[in-house]
Amino acid sequence: MSHSTPFLPMTIKALAVSAAPIDLIRDAGGNAFLRGALKSVSAAGFDGALALAIASAPTGIVITDPNLPDCPIVFCNPAFLKITGYPAEEVLGRNCRFLQGPGTDSASTHLLRRAVAEKRAITVELVNYRRDRKRFINELRTSPVFDADGHLVAFVGIQHDVTARVRAEREAVKARHAAERANQEKSDFLAFMSHEIRTPLHGVMGTLSLLLDTSLDAEQRAYAETSRRCGQTLLGTVNELLDLSRIEAGKLKIGAEPFTLADPVKEVLDLVAPAAAEKGLSVSASLDHHLPARAVGDPVRLQQVLLNLVDNAVKFTSRGSVEIRMAALPDGRLGVAVTDTGVGIPPKLRARLFTRFAQAEGPPLRSQGGTGLGLAICKRLVSLMGGQIAVDSTPGKGSTFFFDLPLLPVPASGAPPSRLLPAPDAILPPVPLANGRILLAEDGKVNQLVAAAILRKAGYTVELARDGAEAVAAAESSEFDLVLMDVRLPVLDGLAATAAIRQLPGMHGRVPIIAMTASAMPGDAETCITAGMDGYLAKPLDRLQMLAAVEDVLNARPRRPRAAIPIPEPGVVAPLLDRETLEELRAAVGPGRLPRLIQVFAEETRARLARIIVGNDVQLIEDEAHTLKAAAGTFGALALRDAAAKLEMACRKADAQGRLASLAMLPMLVDRTLTSFPVQPASRIR
Repeated sequence: MSHSTPFLPMTIKALAVSAAPIDLIRDAGGNAFLRGALKSVSAAGFDGALALAIASAPTGIVITDPNLPDCPIVFCNPAFLKITGYPAEEVLGRNCRFLQGPGTDSASTHLLRRAVAEKRAITVELVNYRRDRKRFINELRTSPVFDADGHLVAFVGIQHDVTARVRAEREAVKARHAAERANQEKSDFLAFMSHEIRTPLHGVMGTLSLLLDTSLDAEQRAYAETSRRCGQTLLGTVNELLDLSRIEAGKLKIGAEPFTLADPVKEVLDLVAPAAAEKGLSVSASLDHHLPARAVGDPVRLQQVLLNLVDNAVKFTSRGSVEIRMAALPDGRLGVAVTDTGVGIPPKLRARLFTRFAQAEGPPLRSQGGTGLGLAICKRLVSLMGGQIAVDSTPGKGSTFFFDLPLLPVPASGAPPSRLLPAPDAILPPVPLANGRILLAEDGKVNQLVAAAILRKAGYTVELARDGAEAVAAAESSEFDLVLMDVRLPVLDGLAATAAIRQLPGMHGRVPIIAMTASAMPGDAETCITAGMDGYLAKPLDRLQMLAAVEDVLNARPRRPRAAIPIPEPGVVAPLLDRETLEELRAAVGPGRLPRLIQVFAEETRARLARIIVGNDVQLIEDEAHTLKAAAGTFGALALRDAAAKLEMACRKADAQGRLASLAMLPMLVDRTLTSFPVQPASRIR
């Protein structure tokens, strides 16, 4: 069937006054197929440009006649023919359904037929088939066209081949679902591994607690406390990972229960008080009197956010104060600020501070360690509770972390206390030989304690450097038999520090250096040797392996004469107390525990002295002196350590005169040593 020339002008005239979407037609051009129709349009007095635009638009356009049987196509433009691949003679006179096939959605065709029957516009996407039977997705917008009298004269269909777009959308949906599945699998894996790690870890922690309840000497207790401290740190990391996996999986629920607003604040102050007291920091909280005493929310998650922020503040503050402030905001929300007078945060770090695994850089910041998860979890918890978190900081002057939360007050609950301080802290008051000299360059506090203890028990004198620059300065100012150098040090890394030491004149520049590194990749050992080091140890350090490596290097390249056993010369007395060793121990066992360890050491030392004085068995005296030597070295009591070593050697050599001389001076030295330990503050925090 060919289109009727009177029909097209009438349709164009109707299009001019109808709501059909002719605004989508663009880029007019000529077309030989429709020239005859366009002439009849012009003859009818209409603008041929309008018809030309319809004919030549890049969008497929068809016009169907609802007044003819089966509503056939009576007009199509070249763009439609290009989309479908059909010639005009195979299109005109046919119903549009000839484009459909087995993949066409019946629901879409049903909607289309219903809209035609109801004489209304509709947009659908449906699968159509080209002449070569290739599928394409057709976005069809069909609109009824009415004449000036309101009679339906045509349906205009505008068509787009959206196959590429739909395919891209489907691929994007598949990719999103795959990412969601991967994220879920990751969260499930983290939750599973966290559980699998937590189970044996709880066993380790429980066993250590039982061990600490038994009779241990001071040295054993110090090592057990260090192990427990490391276990607590690991457990905290596992808990952070578990929280993060729950949050990302959408499985962490925020509670809503009435609670006393001051309670989580008190808990946080009490938890951080021991660490703050050891650093001489004041910690406090102030609460706005406009706040309610009780509110509805999740006290556990509020405390978790507060504890993380306050604990960080204490870590990065060496002097001054840390304060929590809570206020009622004008919009009816709770505002919380945690302010410290610490090192501050550089601007480049602030931008990524709340992202996962973001850690501070630089010696004063990186030395505090951590996983970089805490603040990321804080941000997500605050968001889940309906708030936002931010930070303001000035390097060198301190930081303030802000967050706000919805505040649902419990009616008639009164006002909270205006100021809170930690509860009284039960800090116990104090109780009224080297095979070689080794410089240990290590910034990890626990690694310092472990490595130094192993070396000291083996008879070495150990001095510490906490960064590469300190190691170079120590090597320049003193003579050492060996340097144990961590490769990854702050300020100056181990390789650079080694290069600097090798530039020193004389024996200082030729001191043997053994690398220590947690990296054990192929080529690492060669890198260290090329940098000028004499040996290589992989962490975690094995005691026997480390001692063997030290002996091998010292035996191969002795730098100065070394006595087999450190016996002080007459009249030469070592310092009563090595403050660096004591600080190592304080850092390793954690805040608030050192006073108790010192008390245990004092009690055991007095008991051991009593057994030595009254003992008639030389072997018993030798054994007690040996144990006293090791314990004194652990606590940095150098003069007592040397005296015990001298007594041990006298017993071993059956030197009765030397044994009696050592026994005579030992009681006074014990008293002087025990009174030399630092006095803890007598005042209690209120």
